[in-house]
Amino acid sequence: MRNRVGRSRELGRTGFTKGLSIVLEDGTRKGSLATGVRPTIQESGKSDMEQTLRHIFDVPMASETTFSLDNRVDIGSIQSYLQTRLSDLSNLEDNVNYPLRDGVSIVDSDFGDGVVIMDGTSLSGEMRLTKGSLVVESQAIFSSIRANACVCKGKWMYEVILETAGIQQLGWATRSCSFTREEGVGDSKDSYAYDGKRVRKWSESCQPYGQPWVPGDVIGCCIDLDAGQISFYRNGYFLGVAFDGVGSVMPKLPYYPAISLSQGERCELNFGARPFKYPIKGFFAIQASPVIKDGDYIVSATTRAHYLLGCLQRLVQLDSHELVAAMTPVERLRRLKPLSYDSYIVGEEICKPLVSLLSDNSKGVVRHTTTYLTWGALVPFLMEIHGVESPHDGSSVDRALDLLLPALDSQTKRICIAQVMEALAFGCRTSPITLVHCPYTGSYPYLALACHLLHRDEVMVPWCRSEEFESCLEGLLTRKGPNKFDLGTLLPTVWWPGSREDLCSESNMRQTVSALSKTIDKVEELQWQLCRYLLDFVPHQSATDMNLGIRPSPEPVFRTFVKHLMNKNKGAARNIPPPGLSDNSVLVAVYTVLLRLLSEGLNPSSLDNGKEQDCSVGFLHRGGKQCFKARLFLDSDTCANDFSRLGGTFSHLRKTHVLDEEEYKDVEWEEGFMDDGGSGITHSGKQKPCCCSGLSSSSIIGSKTASRILRKSFNIHLNGVSVSNSNSSATDVSNRILFNEEVEDTPSSSGRGSLGFTSLSFQHLKKTGSKSFFLSDGVREDELLDTMVLLYHLGVAPNFKQASYYLQHQLQAIGQLDETDRQIHAEQGSGDFLRRLKEARALYREDLIDCVRQSTWYRVSLFSRWKQRGMYATCMWISQLLLLLSKKDVLFSFVPEYYVETLLDCFHALRRSDPPFVSPMALLQQGLSSLVTFLAGHFNDTRIANSDIRDVLLQSISVLVQYKEHLVAFECNSAAVDVMPVALLSSFDSRFWIPVTNILLRLCKGSGFGASKSSTHGESCSARFQCLLRECCITDEKLFSCFLNRLFNTLNWTISEFSVSLKEMQEQSDQRQLQGPDLQQRKCTIMFELSCNLERVLEFFTHELPQAFLCGSEMNLLRLCEVLMFILNHTTSSADALLFDSTVRQQGQSPEKMNRAMILAPLVGIILNLFAAQISPNLRTRHDLAETIANVDVSSAAIANFHYLLEYNWASAFKGDPSLPRLCQLRDFIQKLKAVTLPAMWEELEDDLRLIKVEVDHAAGKYCTSEEKDDICSICYVCEVNTMFFPCKHKSCWRCISRHLLNSQRCFFCNGTVQDLRTLSAIPSNGNSQFRGPGAPNGLVAESGVLVKIDSP
Repeated sequence: MRNRVGRSRELGRTGFTKGLSIVLEDGTRKGSLATGVRPTIQESGKSDMEQTLRHIFDVPMASETTFSLDNRVDIGSIQSYLQTRLSDLSNLEDNVNYPLRDGVSIVDSDFGDGVVIMDGTSLSGEMRLTKGSLVVESQAIFSSIRANACVCKGKWMYEVILETAGIQQLGWATRSCSFTREEGVGDSKDSYAYDGKRVRKWSESCQPYGQPWVPGDVIGCCIDLDAGQISFYRNGYFLGVAFDGVGSVMPKLPYYPAISLSQGERCELNFGARPFKYPIKGFFAIQASPVIKDGDYIVSATTRAHYLLGCLQRLVQLDSHELVAAMTPVERLRRLKPLSYDSYIVGEEICKPLVSLLSDNSKGVVRHTTTYLTWGALVPFLMEIHGVESPHDGSSVDRALDLLLPALDSQTKRICIAQVMEALAFGCRTSPITLVHCPYTGSYPYLALACHLLHRDEVMVPWCRSEEFESCLEGLLTRKGPNKFDLGTLLPTVWWPGSREDLCSESNMRQTVSALSKTIDKVEELQWQLCRYLLDFVPHQSATDMNLGIRPSPEPVFRTFVKHLMNKNKGAARNIPPPGLSDNSVLVAVYTVLLRLLSEGLNPSSLDNGKEQDCSVGFLHRGGKQCFKARLFLDSDTCANDFSRLGGTFSHLRKTHVLDEEEYKDVEWEEGFMDDGGSGITHSGKQKPCCCSGLSSSSIIGSKTASRILRKSFNIHLNGVSVSNSNSSATDVSNRILFNEEVEDTPSSSGRGSLGFTSLSFQHLKKTGSKSFFLSDGVREDELLDTMVLLYHLGVAPNFKQASYYLQHQLQAIGQLDETDRQIHAEQGSGDFLRRLKEARALYREDLIDCVRQSTWYRVSLFSRWKQRGMYATCMWISQLLLLLSKKDVLFSFVPEYYVETLLDCFHALRRSDPPFVSPMALLQQGLSSLVTFLAGHFNDTRIANSDIRDVLLQSISVLVQYKEHLVAFECNSAAVDVMPVALLSSFDSRFWIPVTNILLRLCKGSGFGASKSSTHGESCSARFQCLLRECCITDEKLFSCFLNRLFNTLNWTISEFSVSLKEMQEQSDQRQLQGPDLQQRKCTIMFELSCNLERVLEFFTHELPQAFLCGSEMNLLRLCEVLMFILNHTTSSADALLFDSTVRQQGQSPEKMNRAMILAPLVGIILNLFAAQISPNLRTRHDLAETIANVDVSSAAIANFHYLLEYNWASAFKGDPSLPRLCQLRDFIQKLKAVTLPAMWEELEDDLRLIKVEVDHAAGKYCTSEEKDDICSICYVCEVNTMFFPCKHKSCWRCISRHLLNSQRCFFCNGTVQDLRTLSAIPSNGNSQFRGPGAPNGLVAESGVLVKIDSP
């Protein structure tokens, strides 16, 4: 109890107002009057009733006032005492010293005299002013505005509540400050501003100041004209004096509150129309609080309201079972006797003057009193009674409302209820999570009270009819997030695997993560409870509405709100989002509610005395026949029309497709209809998917509590809540060892009993019956699923992307910190380099701590077991829907792209979860085989217009096939086996070659020289897919030829880029890079890795299809040898090879990421593969590898390069690799190469002598004939001219022409289109559609550049 009272007082001081907390503290000092305990000194001669009444009205012990007569309540005495006591409040010191307001000047406005608003006449730019011109939103690049009030002396303040956290300049300015579209507050000498986005203060120039801000922050802007200072506060925290000498520039000019906002920024200002969230001692609000003139005295209306509400609180809490339960045995003996039936009479007398204050009927009360007293007195009163922590005193709140609400007239009641809900929404938006108060912190106390109030129809109905209902509900669903500074207080101690920091503690961080997890769970439970009240609530038509002809919406309130939310935020995914978007936490909260609804369901009939129930209670877990409303994709009046579809834009598709009634029909299918494995894994079958079987818990490797989790995971209570725990994660999956804190398996963390309103949770459901609300009111579950998918795309997906970013950055920071520590330990002395290393280490450490905190926060706020269960079921549902629609071309084109993005994002979030949701083996095979089918069949689907979507599909396959557990799912999937090999080779183009290369590399891993020791691309390899790729290439020569040509082109480009990057890095080698790899170094590393990967792919095909190089077109082998020699010249014995070593060494590259063995090993494998095939008696070769290499390079350096390969220390690089014994064949190949090279060298020498003779003859005037000139190709100047283009008839050699036609079908002389090729010895007279050349009688040259003829061995 003492902790609870303390929290309530603190909430009052940092919440709405501190007035009520002062009253309560006085009551506590006077004998625990607020708790209903007798004073220590007994009042002799006083009856129990009299003592109780004296306690209620806070009568001093020395007073002789009595309230009872003949043991009955004397109403006249109560009325007389209240009148006297309220008059006496005028003599209190706080009221005598009520501040004079001669230092402020307010221009009258349409909202009333003395009301401070933003002055629209001072606006520069474009702004949208709402809520009485107190909420401003910039709709121009830069907009500025002043208030209609100014101050010239004294100490004043106002508060700014940030609804966005971008560039905003908040502060003070004189009228002489000129606002333009480029300059605003703080850009001139006579204006001063604070900007938390850039963390700067502005006054003509800027300087670092303050802290970064986040949405929901309350910025206090204070000016002390007596001292000439301006200061700012963030959430009550003093940021320091920002400016001195204020008023010295233009001392005669007063200062106006003024703000400047960039486009899309939005904030709300409070000049005193309601109590400040964080009042600053000594500073006064610009707008005066409501006061009452009582004779010669001025008394604050809030003071009187506090006293009356204090009396009412003491009255209603006399019967509070919660307070009695919290008392000590001694306090229970001293407990005052409740009034029983007289409580209503006493309560009526207390409420009469209180209602008079709230209704603005008291003489001398200024306008806007109702709003101020509701925020400053009534809401803190309700919060104090209800309690900040569980168990809540809901019964006392109900008794207070039963007394107060009937006494209010209808208009005042509507205003009060709307303002109460607005105040609670404001608390949710602005209250941060604090570690010391977990788990009852953040928005929890405000949400708990809101949920309790809304079970009353007299509160629910007027609130739902209020003008600000949507924005108020958004505020209640808002959860204020932390920034980097706030996370430092939430997670003061951090830990990561391998941490050697003295201040790092794994156990301390475990406790912190557990506390934060419980806080998030409790807030989400209350958000579900709030939305649950609205799910099936339809406001009835009142008599007033009938008279005015107003017909209420027949839809449930929640459905109307969701429609509003979708229309408001449909542009959130644009590159430049429009203004007016909701806070991200609102989208996440509504998504969470819908996920729980569709996954866990609402049906109370599933009870079975608390025993374990069937998991398939929600829409997502129902088996059997499935149905989806196709009209959701085709109608033109949905908010999804702003999003791209798989076939293009919605408007384009509607123009190009004529839709008939057949397309508008609902699509239906049986669950598991695309189960290629025939396993029969369905929700209605015997073998259930992961989300509804023990696999979601029991197959977690190393989970000691798996069986306990399984028993508790899916218990369904009447209120849809279970008090059960499970394991959750708070760190990255790569390390797999951070935190295994216990968070909730089910959607509830607290249990409904602790909230204090168990019996009321299904009041509306009992009224409407037990049938599902979405069926009775025309809302289909598939419509809710469609909305949930869009909410995931708009709100949840960005959070997962941020989490993934911080996770990856954390791993990089750990590596950088470890590497820097290694260099510091290796460095001797205390020179400048050591100092720079230590500075770099400090930066790395700070960056790492921030990443750990951010990753932990995202993991705590996004993951829980029940959410993972729902996400898995969502993946199943979407993947089956997409597969079905893919069989209907028109419908498939209309599918929004975010369906595919949500499917993959959900799946990968589950895959990366730690501890895992299920075992990696079961993740795909126990329910998501349809996802494998979709991935394999549609990454090369031309119906998908956006190449980025196809790239995402390829990237997903690339990630999955690197793990054996996931690769098995592809091997067992018939669709993947049938289409993936052909689709992979077809997709290897300028857009998708990187992911295709990664996939091929991972499928073919282990077949190359030294490849078994490479761990770069996981441990997977697939003999089945290797066989399928070989069969595909043999069957479709044209496809393989196109792929091989693109492979050579890409490898040439990456090797060239790598060589250029090495030279550019060498130019920068004089400067040591301590702040991590720069752009050039990253480029060099990437190009090196890509080159190695492409070489490995080429090595695989030389192993599986050596006949394509030795028996097919000579061009294939020639291009292969050119690549070999180019790489060898740059990595072995030339100057570039020395550059490779020096650059890698100086730039500090990790040997695991870049070393010579990685790029040379595939070359050795290629040579050994082709040489082994060449000497094999089973293959009849047409081309010789050694001779082709000699044609490419006959210098002695070429022989030296191959000797380098032979003498390289492969045993150290690939210790124990089974391919090392094959090196003996390399020695045999070198011997043959020497034998072939010597005659070639003599032939080259003779050619050189012949050229010298021609040049000598030319100098002597002896010119060669035209026939001699035409014999040599003008492109290569090596081969003879033997082929002619048709119809242009230009001539060249077959080798140059065939190489050119691989990538272009135009003549390289005249750029004309080539229709045919003719040999000069025999030119056919008739046209031929197939191009034939003398150098390749069996090779066809068509548009695709086919130059491969594969002979089966």
